[in-house]
Amino acid sequence: MIDSFLNIGMMHYLILSFILFLTGLLGVVVSRNLLRIVMSLFVITVSIVLSFLAFGCYCDNSLDNANIMGIFILLISVLQTIIAVVILYKIYQANEYLDAEKIKNKEN
Repeated sequence: MIDSFLNIGMMHYLILSFILFLTGLLGVVVSRNLLRIVMSLFVITVSIVLSFLAFGCYCDNSLDNANIMGIFILLISVLQTIIAVVILYKIYQANEYLDAEKIKNKEN
């Protein structure tokens, strides 16, 4: 019984990926803070890469190709997040808050 819990298979990775995806989706839907939304989008991207790696290992029986693609996707995602944080910093300098509702309702 315990051995079945200790052997980590593809289903464990997919469940973890699904939980991360739902956590990120909840952060995007519920949050009004733009920085929290960007970080939630990064969590969603990490969950997608995790499921991609699980399927890559399952179909190919090696992680060589899946690892290269996973690293490439994560690198692009990190760069995207850095650019978004810089843009949010400029928005914060202009408005002194990152609340999406206040920025949307602000009249210029």
